[in-house]
Amino acid sequence: MGEVKAIKGADWKLEIGGLTELMGEKEGPALLFDRIQDYPPGFRILTNVFRTQKRAALSLRLDPNLSGIDLLNGWRMKLRTFKPVPVSVVEGGPLFENSMSDGEIDLERFPAPIWHEMDGGRYLGTGCCVITRDPESGRVNVGTYRCMIQGKNKVSVKVNKGKGGRIAMEKYHQAGQPCPVAISLGQEPSLFLASMSPLSPEINEYEYAGWLQGAPFPVVPGPLTGLPLPATAEIVLEGEIPPLESKDLPKEGPFGEWYGYFADTTVGEVPLMVVKKVYYRNDPIILGVPPLKPPNHYVSVPLGAAALWDQLEQAGIPDVKGVWGFVYSAQTGPFTVIAIRQRYAGHSKQALLVASGARAGAYGGKFMVVVDDDVDITNPYDVIWAMSTRCNVREGVDLVKGVWTSPAEPAIPPASRSPRGYTMDRVLIDACRPYQWLDEFPQVNVFPKEYKRDLEKKWKL
Repeated sequence: MGEVKAIKGADWKLEIGGLTELMGEKEGPALLFDRIQDYPPGFRILTNVFRTQKRAALSLRLDPNLSGIDLLNGWRMKLRTFKPVPVSVVEGGPLFENSMSDGEIDLERFPAPIWHEMDGGRYLGTGCCVITRDPESGRVNVGTYRCMIQGKNKVSVKVNKGKGGRIAMEKYHQAGQPCPVAISLGQEPSLFLASMSPLSPEINEYEYAGWLQGAPFPVVPGPLTGLPLPATAEIVLEGEIPPLESKDLPKEGPFGEWYGYFADTTVGEVPLMVVKKVYYRNDPIILGVPPLKPPNHYVSVPLGAAALWDQLEQAGIPDVKGVWGFVYSAQTGPFTVIAIRQRYAGHSKQALLVASGARAGAYGGKFMVVVDDDVDITNPYDVIWAMSTRCNVREGVDLVKGVWTSPAEPAIPPASRSPRGYTMDRVLIDACRPYQWLDEFPQVNVFPKEYKRDLEKKWKL
């Protein structure tokens, strides 16, 4: 108990964002904001839902006592049991308790915060689910992309190159047609976790959410677009993204991103949704998941590391003992650490090369580090110790150029930024003891864990 704290009367201008950051730093309870300044009671925002490992474990339907690499591995093992659960198509639902159409629509009727001090506007969508359908295959995609209010009935949807929603949108636009789209602004945790996960394109996020929650996910056909809407959602926007020219697209950003910097101020790049219908429950709750400076991550464990761990094993890398990230979003991010038990010369380099190109490790990556399995990869001090003492810089550091990355990457030079996409180099760091003279490498100056546990028991420490 005590996992949610109610806060009444906070200002949507910075206070909600500041309180979210402050409580996230303390790994405190989730925050439920009500009676927000300028808004009537019942228009609410919920933040920090997944900030602690206990709440993350509960959301993943895992043992809440798991933590660190055990929690990540527990999630990885659960993923191996994945079987898609078909959706349950229903008629109506609490989502349709209220609605707005056409001239009635005013997106600022909902308390979209200014989350960070230098944000370029009000971001209604941070913990959102953006729903599209591929016009060729008919495959539905649900993804999470930041959404900034651009007018009473307009919102920019920052769906980046290579993402499933972007690919579907571009197919419509290439045919000269608008892309039907719906955005859920508050929904079951299972659907948000599916939406922000780097799933294979053939996996349907609704069916993944149904598997995660142990029951078919209820959807209702959108009255305007026919897209499957989450029937139990809090708020859904329904409309289209027209094929506009760059000169007709507004400024988007800046926005505080998961790297820990304000990033991505663009003009003429980010798609613009025209909202034609709005549906919302009585007393709706917006899910707020603003990116914050690491280690204040909105999900307290790097779930993308589980996917990279599996991809390494699927590529034939033996004895991978763990994968972790320290600056991450849905992927492991720009500092990824892999632990292996070395079995042959070149084993560590092979792991690095595969990780740098695997889908779960490529997007947003920069530094890839491999260490021996005696290193606690969830402890940055232990990782830095291994890098400092075991890496032969002359032989153990390599560079791979031009790998897919996130537009939020702050170190991309201004002259290299392009709406056609972004790349960044990878630094591969072998911080394992050299396999060729492994037996001769100095022994670690530390007592065995078992001996220290015996001392604690004997001396009641």
